[in-house]
Amino acid sequence: MLFLLCFWFLPVIILYANMQYAITNKTTFLANSRILKADFILFRDFENYQARAKEFMANYRKLGAKLFLHNDFELALKLGANGIHFSSANISKLSQAPKELIKIASTHSEYELRAAFEKGADFVTFSPIFASPNKGEPKGLKALKYAVNIAKNYEKGVIALGGIISTEQIKAVLETGAGGFASIRYFCD
Repeated sequence: MLFLLCFWFLPVIILYANMQYAITNKTTFLANSRILKADFILFRDFENYQARAKEFMANYRKLGAKLFLHNDFELALKLGANGIHFSSANISKLSQAPKELIKIASTHSEYELRAAFEKGADFVTFSPIFASPNKGEPKGLKALKYAVNIAKNYEKGVIALGGIISTEQIKAVLETGAGGFASIRYFCD
């Protein structure tokens, strides 16, 4: 479970330029030059979600990025979010999400990847690529390349997630054809 605090003490996921994203707890969020280039920002929280999501939408809209909410597409529509992110446990909800929302799903296996695309995901995260605390055995670059090739069959994109902490790893991830990368430590350490 990812639960980190950021600028307004709200957990967020940053989907970074070229579909790259980070999960961050930096209190210097708005001053971080990497984050300021974000194309997508997704709010994820497990307490008082509706109130915090409303605050998130108001505070982060000024960045100019597309804003996403987590697992609750009705709230996403109500608050004017651009998209919805589903955890792997909620991939089945993808087909219920309105077409006007950009849809992203977390995946960790070929089965989840295919299911997400068949249910209507526009993008998936695939993880963990490298060793990452409490995230299980890393899948590695070969598995990521395989996931990217599967995604091509659906004409969709894959975002690499997990254990990406160096520019060398980012380069290796992007060489697989992934649309971007995800990281906590790369952006926060």
